[in-house]
Amino acid sequence: MKKSQKFNFLDWNNKILLDSLRKIDLNIIWMVILDAVFYFLSGYLFIFWLQRIQEKMAAFNLPQDVISLGYEKTQQLVSEAKSFYYLLIFSFILLLITIIFLASIIKGIIWAKTTKTKITFAFISKFLVLNLMWMPFWFALIILISIFVEPALAPSFMLASIILALYFTNTLYTIFIETKSLKSIFGALKLNFARIHLFLLPYTIIFLLFYIIVMAGNLLNFNYSQFIVGIAVLFYAAAVRYYASTLVLEIKGIKPKV
Repeated sequence: MKKSQKFNFLDWNNKILLDSLRKIDLNIIWMVILDAVFYFLSGYLFIFWLQRIQEKMAAFNLPQDVISLGYEKTQQLVSEAKSFYYLLIFSFILLLITIIFLASIIKGIIWAKTTKTKITFAFISKFLVLNLMWMPFWFALIILISIFVEPALAPSFMLASIILALYFTNTLYTIFIETKSLKSIFGALKLNFARIHLFLLPYTIIFLLFYIIVMAGNLLNFNYSQFIVGIAVLFYAAAVRYYASTLVLEIKGIKPKV
C-alpha cells in the first residue's frame, strides 16, 4: 500500500511537471528580460542610496572632544545627528517603497504572463496593494536578522528567510491572480501550512537544482561565465514559476487554465 501511494504521488508530480512545461512559450524570454531589468534597477537604486548615505556620513564631522564645543554647538551637533538619523530612516523607507512599486509592475506582468492573465491597470494596482501588505514583512525580517543575529549565523538565517519567502510568495501570487482578492494572503498561508507535505518534495528538488546550477557556475572560469550563469538562473526561475503556479492550483483544487 505504501509503495502504491509513493508511486501515485510521484506520478502526480510528474503530471504537474509535464503540464507546466507545456505552458512554456516564447513569453519566457520576455519574463527573463523583465526579471533582469527588475534586479538591475533594484540593485542600482540600492547602490545609489548607499553611496548618498556614505557621502552624508563622510561630511558629518564629529569632533573628538565634544564637551569642549560648548552648549550651543553641542545642541547644533545633536540636531544635525537627529536630522541625519531621520534622513536615513525616511530615505530607506522610500527606497523600499520604490522597490515594491517596481516589483508590483514588473513581477505583476511576469506572473500575469505566466498564468495567461490579462494585464490591466486595476490588476497592477491591486497587485501593488498586495505587495505593500506582504513585502514589508520580509524586508523587516531580513533587517532584524542582520541586526540581532550573530554574524556567523546570519547567512544561514538569511537563506532560510529567502527560501520561506519564495515558498509562500509563489503560492500567494498564484492564488491572488485567480481570486483577485487581498484575502489571498490568508489563503496562501493556510494552504502552505496545511498541505506542506505536498509541497515539500517539489520545493526540495527546486532548491536543490538551483544550488547545483549556482555551484556548477562557480566552477566555470572563462569570460562572461557569471553572466551566462545569471541568465541560466533567470530562465530556471521563469520555468519554476510555471511549475509552482500549476502545483498550487492542483493542490488547491482550481483547474489550471490551458
